[in-house]
Amino acid sequence: MPVPTMTVQQIRDAEALAMQAVPEAELMARAADAVAAECEMILAQDPGRLLGARVAVLVGSGHNGGDALLAAARLRHRGADVTALLVAGGVHMASLSEARAAGVAVADAVADPGAATDAVAAAHLVIDGIVGIGSAPGLRPPADALVAAIDSETPVVSVDIPSGLDADSGAADALHVRATATVTFTAPKACLAEEPARASAGRVIVADVGIVRA
Repeated sequence: MPVPTMTVQQIRDAEALAMQAVPEAELMARAADAVAAECEMILAQDPGRLLGARVAVLVGSGHNGGDALLAAARLRHRGADVTALLVAGGVHMASLSEARAAGVAVADAVADPGAATDAVAAAHLVIDGIVGIGSAPGLRPPADALVAAIDSETPVVSVDIPSGLDADSGAADALHVRATATVTFTAPKACLAEEPARASAGRVIVADVGIVRA
């Protein structure tokens, strides 16, 4: 039986309720565990190992990027060669610190878009942590160019939704990420269930991070 979708507002309300009992950092850690597990499964198939696999992580300024950085740290601890590419002016600092402590390489895609593009083009897997469910449709520079640089054969794992989609809509008119798999939290969003956006989500994994569904 399909899991009912939740709107952005419903998710926000459920998160606020959950954080009365569970620290936000714990919820983010659970989300990162789910993303890292999906990435590990994909990398075990191609290139056939996690050790030494090249992972490029596209990191936005919000909690979505924070989740991606925490997943990056987990993959680095497990032997992957991970590069986090910061695509916005800000970043979730606690997650960035954890990623750096784990040995994740960090590059500023705004300051050096050429090096960032090279990292994406060479990756065995890309994690999309650019923007989350509260974002407007579309992608801004340098994220748009980095997404365009992803090889069509390279698997992409999106955090919560493919960046560039409207979480509450099935529309897919704006530039957006086309994911191999999307690890979403608590419940699917409309863009993961309604066409044509659904076609860009790939395999949808609904991870229970401890937030009660509406």
